[in-house]
Amino acid sequence: MKSSLEIKGEWFFELEGGRVIGPLFNSISSAGLEILSQSIADLPSPYLVVGDDTNPGETIVEVFRKPVSSIIVSRNQVRFRTQFLSGEANGEHRKASIFVGGTDVAGTGTMLNLLTQPWSKSSNVVLTVETRLTITSS
Repeated sequence: MKSSLEIKGEWFFELEGGRVIGPLFNSISSAGLEILSQSIADLPSPYLVVGDDTNPGETIVEVFRKPVSSIIVSRNQVRFRTQFLSGEANGEHRKASIFVGGTDVAGTGTMLNLLTQPWSKSSNVVLTVETRLTITSS
């Protein structure tokens, strides 16, 4: 599943008598995109959640979760990086997601994004997972 985020700026001018001019379209500035990226990075308590289920839709049956190790903002991009040590998240998996506002308890928080793609990790591997969110405007 591939999705994209689009941000559109619209202006409306309402004159006396009720006449409306608009919508008039504008662009989002580079600084504005950076502020939006920083706002995402500032969301509380991000966790990387791993799931093995094949259920359709925006769902995940958790088998493992870990706090995100670092968040990097670079202009209009937010990168969530998490490192799985040799004893963590081993096996065949089908889903991964970033949850925000959660705790160590499964099912807590709000799903920010969802990857539905088979992937695996073995116990002899340290794996760094990076999720990139890029904000663009048209």
